Amino acid sequence: MPYSFSSAPPVPIKETSLSADDLCIRQLKQIWFCRSLLFCNGARHLAKDRFHQDEIPELLGLDESEFEDKKPSALYKLIKKRAKKLTGMSVIRQGPLFTNLEQINHHFGLSKIETDIILFATLLELDSSYGNCYDLYSTYGNRDFHLFLAHVLNATAKQILEALNKEGVLYQSGLLKLHPASREVDQKFDLLKSFCHALDTPQQTIESLFSDFIMSAPTANLTPQHYKHIEKDYARLSRYLETICDKKIKGANILIYGPPGTGKTQWVRTLADDLNIKLYEISVEDAEGDILSGKERVTACQLAQKLLEKGSQQALLFDEIEDLFQTDMFAQFSGNSHRNSHTNKGWINQLLENNAVPTFWLSNDIGSMNDAFLRRFDLIFELPAPPHSVRKKMLSEALNKTPVSEKWIDRMSHLEHLPPAIINRATRVNEIIGESDPHLIENTLEQIMGSTLKAMGHRHKAINPVTSNFYDPALINTKAPLEKISHGLNATRTGRLCFFGPPGTGKSAYAKYLASYLEIPLIAKRASDIIDCYLGNTEKNIANMFEQATKEKALLLLDEADSFLRDRKASRHSWETTQVNELLVQMENFDGIFICSTNLMNDLDKAALRRFDFKLEFTYLKTEQAWLLLNGFLAEAVNRLTATKQTQLKKQLASLQLLTPGDFATIKRKLTLLDELDNAELFVKELQQEVNFKNESSKRAIGFSAKF
Repeated sequence: MPYSFSSAPPVPIKETSLSADDLCIRQLKQIWFCRSLLFCNGARHLAKDRFHQDEIPELLGLDESEFEDKKPSALYKLIKKRAKKLTGMSVIRQGPLFTNLEQINHHFGLSKIETDIILFATLLELDSSYGNCYDLYSTYGNRDFHLFLAHVLNATAKQILEALNKEGVLYQSGLLKLHPASREVDQKFDLLKSFCHALDTPQQTIESLFSDFIMSAPTANLTPQHYKHIEKDYARLSRYLETICDKKIKGANILIYGPPGTGKTQWVRTLADDLNIKLYEISVEDAEGDILSGKERVTACQLAQKLLEKGSQQALLFDEIEDLFQTDMFAQFSGNSHRNSHTNKGWINQLLENNAVPTFWLSNDIGSMNDAFLRRFDLIFELPAPPHSVRKKMLSEALNKTPVSEKWIDRMSHLEHLPPAIINRATRVNEIIGESDPHLIENTLEQIMGSTLKAMGHRHKAINPVTSNFYDPALINTKAPLEKISHGLNATRTGRLCFFGPPGTGKSAYAKYLASYLEIPLIAKRASDIIDCYLGNTEKNIANMFEQATKEKALLLLDEADSFLRDRKASRHSWETTQVNELLVQMENFDGIFICSTNLMNDLDKAALRRFDFKLEFTYLKTEQAWLLLNGFLAEAVNRLTATKQTQLKKQLASLQLLTPGDFATIKRKLTLLDELDNAELFVKELQQEVNFKNESSKRAIGFSAKF
């Protein structure tokens, strides 16, 4: 039966200086301490040991001089007499502390003994001087402490054992546990941080009582449209959650992981809003702003499960769980100082299998999580950084009232690891700064986003995407039937191609053009994006880029492929071979369009070459192509020249044997800086110098030389 606080109105001992609320608390302290004096040999210890706590005479209502002037035997009689009188008091329980306890009692169905244990532990926590009074006793082991508590609270040892049992309400709800390693009376109880202070403060509802640990989730900032890149996962999770809530199925746990800021929390909030499910979140910090430990947050999760189990259409969100699913933490939590693996495993299984409310567990990294934990989750989802199209949409929405250009938004959206959280935070900081000039706003936002990405170890400088204002496949000098290949790729949407040839011949540019032609996203990776100094991480990055391309249905371009596809016969280290093997396996299993580009075709592994459907050689420009490209860059400047001048320029171009589209891009940048971009004759002259540099470089001896 739940414990009721009502009792017959007895006449309390008068304490004129105290309010009625404080009086009943003082009386309870006196009664419980006096019971320890009478039934736990405390009076004898106190009379014998003169070095008692100063708080004890005051608590007993005795003068300090009465302790000093009496012999131990006389003092013993005085203490017993006073203790018997105080334990005979009747107490009217009133005030916020008892009102809140009644709410807890009603919601959790606590017994009288369970309620008194919480109350006793709370008084020890709130009043350190009261806790000091119990220093009178020698240290207690668990069994002796149960007996001590039974005497103090006027209960049987069996009732105390049942109340503190790990199967009992106090433990299962996380309301109260014991510290097995602690032996002092005032250190034995394990209560949630700041819970006692909340208990001693007027609270309107049971939810407000635990608001430091469990809070209602705010409305989502994103919509289902922002998760189009995980449309299948979103739909699957939506159906699962809807069914779980409707049928109130126990033990529902979902793990979502991915890089920081990718929108994991927003995904859960969006889903809850979408399904009209009430979402609660476990707090990361308390009311004072202090970070809750992993142990405290797991206890809060237990509490939330008990608190919400009677409701319907509810879910729980537990974020930042990296430090939770580790053996050491669970050993500490379960009170197992020897870290018995079987005990820990059983406790974890109970946590994940008996929860009444479906729970989302969110993590930035699950690399340290044991497989025994991972297999306990019903569903596991990885949430990657959003694709280019979603990043662009988020930037546009976040900055819809900010005067930034569409061109700038498009450029910034090519930052692959730019997540929603960084976009929103940068926007908020910019609003605080209050810059009004559009150019300065763009610089400020780019600096804020870039600094965060750099700190996270990601590419932080936005690059201008290659424009194709005058791009034409006819600018590529190759014997391959490019038009037929592009039509075939458009029809099948699958293929593996290797582009090889000298630098600047347009390999990467054609891959980008092809993605535009096929109207699919482009994921371009360089060797520097993939190679990692830690063993195994390069292979993981290779797998991740193929997975990303699959999810985004993108054309995957790997520049500098020779870094990964070198002939395995020449490998000096085992990891060189495993990297080639990983790339070959991923190529075989990839169902999209994959393009490798390399300047070192002769170094590639022969087995790797067999896996490409096409091996396309890109070489230097023909005269007609060079002339077309010059007109593309400088159409107006060329048209202003006479026919004779145009013929001369064409002859000059014909004499350049090692000319590439990349040379044109280089000279364009150079003359733009010199404000000479409308000078066609100077443009061709600069091209000549660029080609001469190539000729000189090819003739230059390799290594050091010295003259004697």
